[in-house]
Amino acid sequence: MGKSKQKRQLKRQWREAAEPQPSKRQKQQRGDEAEGNEMAVEIETLDFEDAFSAGLAFEQLESYDGALAAFQTAVKRQPSHLGALTHLADVHAAADQPDEALRCYKQASEFADGKQDASVWFRLGLAHAALEQHKEATKAYNTALEISAKALEAVEEDEQDPAELWKAYGVTLAALAEAFGELGDLDAAVQVFEAATKRFPSKANLFYNLANMRMARSGSVGNGDAFDPEVVRCLELAVQLDSDTREFPEDLAGYLEQHSRQPDRVLELKEKIKALQAIEAANSSVETSQAKGESEEKQESGSEDDDEEEESEEDE
Repeated sequence: MGKSKQKRQLKRQWREAAEPQPSKRQKQQRGDEAEGNEMAVEIETLDFEDAFSAGLAFEQLESYDGALAAFQTAVKRQPSHLGALTHLADVHAAADQPDEALRCYKQASEFADGKQDASVWFRLGLAHAALEQHKEATKAYNTALEISAKALEAVEEDEQDPAELWKAYGVTLAALAEAFGELGDLDAAVQVFEAATKRFPSKANLFYNLANMRMARSGSVGNGDAFDPEVVRCLELAVQLDSDTREFPEDLAGYLEQHSRQPDRVLELKEKIKALQAIEAANSSVETSQAKGESEEKQESGSEDDDEEEESEEDE
């Protein structure tokens, strides 16, 4: 071997020895990255239906890289598909990418169907709140609230049970009040629930929440010990409208006792609370007995199946 060639070989060996060699973990990471790149390329070739289905599967598994790639592909295939865009926004939010989530929710709220979708506006409010843009959040929540309220009014005319709509309405009310609280405007938070009770005067929970919001406002300004007759009125209405919820008379009795008001009414409420506790205990006992009976039936059924299998084996 010539001297010049030998020198080049030695230099190459020295350079390779001097360079840090990848560890086993680094090799694994590079392998994972390569697999991830291959997966991204494969996802990009999917049609809308397959990409959307893949995104849902990845999202359920909390595999956000895969979900983002899949939903991005779905949005490329059908840019005006509300479900694909909102799921993409949801994954951005879950992956702690609030700016991207906000951008997608804003875009979704501009779609024709998005403009009338309360859940889109609610999630837009959440995205603003995540970025501490509370004023913008209140606007989005208000839009969601109005859409939900109109839907509830339409359903009530049909005398259907809008349980999910009421749940969404209540969650949005709470989020809107919280956003006003973050802005330091508890008067506006109280007004939110006052408007709700006027719009739906037969809902006990709304009066109960209004009472609690009024108490929170008093506490925030150092008037927590001051007696508020409106709190009593709201709690009394909650008790009248829903006589089966123990929390309502408990809070009313506690508030009256705290302020040394209406001792006779407090005694009545405590009797009512005891009666409700007895009903709850009886119902719990019945449920326990039913569960025990069902368990015993299953055991007996399993035992009979085992006996039949043994008899069959003996016959054979």
